[in-house]
Amino acid sequence: AERAGGAADAARHERELAAQRWRFALRGAGLPTDLEPAGWDTRRDTVADARTAGALARQDDEQARRLERAVAAHGRAVVALVERHLEPAPTGTASADRLGELADRVREVTKAAVSAGHLDDGITAAEDDAARAARSAAAATAVLDRLAVELALTEAPEPGGLEAAAQRGAHVAGLDTRIAEQERLLAAAAPDLDADELVAAAPDTEPGALTEALDRAQAHERELGAEQDEVREQLGGLRARRRELEEAEGAAELYARAQSELAGVADAAERYLVLHLQREILRRELEAYERSHASPLLVRAGVVLERLTGGRFVALRPPAEAGGAGRSLVAVRADGEELAPTRLSEGTADQVHLALRLAGIEQLQADRVAAGLPTVPVVFDDVLMTFDDERGAAAVAVLGELAATAQVLLFTHHEHVVGLARDAGVGFTVAELGPPAPVEVVGDADTARATPLAG
Repeated sequence: AERAGGAADAARHERELAAQRWRFALRGAGLPTDLEPAGWDTRRDTVADARTAGALARQDDEQARRLERAVAAHGRAVVALVERHLEPAPTGTASADRLGELADRVREVTKAAVSAGHLDDGITAAEDDAARAARSAAAATAVLDRLAVELALTEAPEPGGLEAAAQRGAHVAGLDTRIAEQERLLAAAAPDLDADELVAAAPDTEPGALTEALDRAQAHERELGAEQDEVREQLGGLRARRRELEEAEGAAELYARAQSELAGVADAAERYLVLHLQREILRRELEAYERSHASPLLVRAGVVLERLTGGRFVALRPPAEAGGAGRSLVAVRADGEELAPTRLSEGTADQVHLALRLAGIEQLQADRVAAGLPTVPVVFDDVLMTFDDERGAAAVAVLGELAATAQVLLFTHHEHVVGLARDAGVGFTVAELGPPAPVEVVGDADTARATPLAG
């Protein structure tokens, strides 16, 4: 109790000196002297966040200026296009307000260009047709000349001569053209029907049935036409409504309202970020407070356990919700998961036990040194049986550090532990103990004594 009181007084004295140095540092920095270190960290983080936010704001301002210049250039281009391609506007009408009219003019010009392209294609096709017709006429003239020669050589020419034959040929050609045209119309109207089958079935078809089918088709066509007119009317109304909305004064108001809502969303997001940062800072401060006020023995045991397990387990502490009157500990994994002793493997449980033992031994040795007493030897008997090579090497390293302040004896009958101690290098002395010598009883029962035999 006296040693603990002395240590407490020394700690309080150091704390007062540290607090005095802290106040001197605050006064030298021009800050309030009642500012706590946690408040200083918060102030520093807040200033850093403010600088970051200022940099982002400057970037946003620069981007806004670039966008403003782009909008201004766009407006000037629109004004130039309106003045170049549209009629002078009435007095008081801005050129930028005639953007819809300019868009309509662009659409009309595009349609006209498309129509001109179709006309050019039609003219080219007509010229090709004329060339083909000229070639056909030349071929027909040659055929007619040959027929005229042959007809002049016959003894009984046909009635009407060559002119009548030419008229009949022209009539046949016209019939062929009409047949081909009707076949194309039939293929477009009813692609599933066969022209030959339709011609074969025509004599058996009643004219009244054809008339009724035609009437039904015409009635359906009228219905479709009325529906098309209604759709066109609706489309025209929707286009007019869109034009009204684009030209109405309420569009600007709605846009301004949308921008206001976006600004509100940005403010809410900024408040959320501030609250989130405050919550994270408080959480870290609470964890730091918990670590600083934890048991030194458990803290040291957690450090040793982290080394023994290669970082898989990082701490030992009481469970968050300890039930009952008994005491218990949980092992904390690197990912934060807490495992009760019943959930640990045999090797991990042995490592937890060794970490607690080593922490207690270090505390006991430190108390003896503080009291002016020498350290005592530490004896371990096969404590690394369940350790694999990796964790065994870590345990040997920890025992080597303990041997720097106290004598450590490690007994084992496992060869791999001996190899780990030899690989550890300086600080270990490996001594192999052979079997004990046999003893022999000399003398009678009254004067019997044990004498070792030379082996």
